[in-house]
Amino acid sequence: MGVTLSGDAIISDMMSLGLHLNEAKAYKALVTLGQSTARSVADLSGVPRSKVYDVLYSLESRGLVRKVLGSDPTEFRAYPPKEAVPLLLEKIQQSGNVVLTALENIENERDLESREYVYTVEGVDQIKMEMRGIITGAEKEVFIATLDPKILSAVRPTLADAKKRGIEIKLVTSRAFIEEWPEFAHYASMMDVGDLSPPGLAEQLSKVVQDDSILDKWNPTQMGIIIADNRDSCGMFGSHPDQAKPWALVVRVPLIAILQRQVISAVLTQVLKFLDGNGFDKP
Repeated sequence: MGVTLSGDAIISDMMSLGLHLNEAKAYKALVTLGQSTARSVADLSGVPRSKVYDVLYSLESRGLVRKVLGSDPTEFRAYPPKEAVPLLLEKIQQSGNVVLTALENIENERDLESREYVYTVEGVDQIKMEMRGIITGAEKEVFIATLDPKILSAVRPTLADAKKRGIEIKLVTSRAFIEEWPEFAHYASMMDVGDLSPPGLAEQLSKVVQDDSILDKWNPTQMGIIIADNRDSCGMFGSHPDQAKPWALVVRVPLIAILQRQVISAVLTQVLKFLDGNGFDKP
C-alpha cells in the first residue's frame, strides 16, 4: 500500500526538505494542476497573488519548476516529484557534508582541555548518536556486551560500515540471543557471556545482582555496553520508575573502559544465572 499524507503533512514534510512555506504550497499546487498560470497556483495554494511570481521563480531557480515557453500569460509546470524530491535530498546531503566539515574543523581547533571524558546522556536518540559515534571512531576493535537485542538494532548500519573498514567486532551476549539472532553473525563474532566473564569477579557480583534495592528500580537485562579500542565506551541502561527515559554513561578514559569491559561481562553472567532461577520476569 502507498503512503497517504494529509495536505498539511505534505507541506510540512516538503519544508523539512528545505522549501519555504509558500514554495511548498506552490509546488504542491502545480503538481495538482499540471501546467498552470501563476494566478491559478495562487488561488489553489493560498499563496498571495502579490508573491506568487516570486515564489514560482524561486522554485525555478531551485530546479523544481520550469516556465512554459511561448505561453501567454506565462504558465509554469512542476518537474515530476520522482525527479524533484531526490534533487532536494541531494542538496540537503551536500549542505550536510559542508556543515559537517566546517563544524569538525571548529571542533578540532578546540583545546584538548575542553574535552569531556565522562558524561551522561538521556533519551533514545541521544544514546543512538553516542553508540554510533563510539563505533565510527573505532580503529581496531569494537566490543559489545548486552542481553537486549533492541540495543543493537539501531546501530546495524554502523556495524556494517565498521565491518567494511576491517574493524574486529566482538559481541558478548547470552546463548539464547546467539541462537535467536543469527543475523548478527554477519557483523560480529558472537560469544556466550558465561564463557568470558572472570569467575572471581562474577562470584563477587552475584549478591549485587540479587539485591532487591537494585531490582526494584531497574531491570539489568536492559543494560549493555559498546567499547571501541578499549578506549571509549558507551554504557546503556534502561529506564526505571523514577526516570522515564533510558540513559547512558559515556566514558573516554582507557583504564575505565577496560574495567567496564570486565565488570559488565561479569554482571551479565550473574543476570543470566538469576534469570535461570526465575529471579525476576524476563523482558
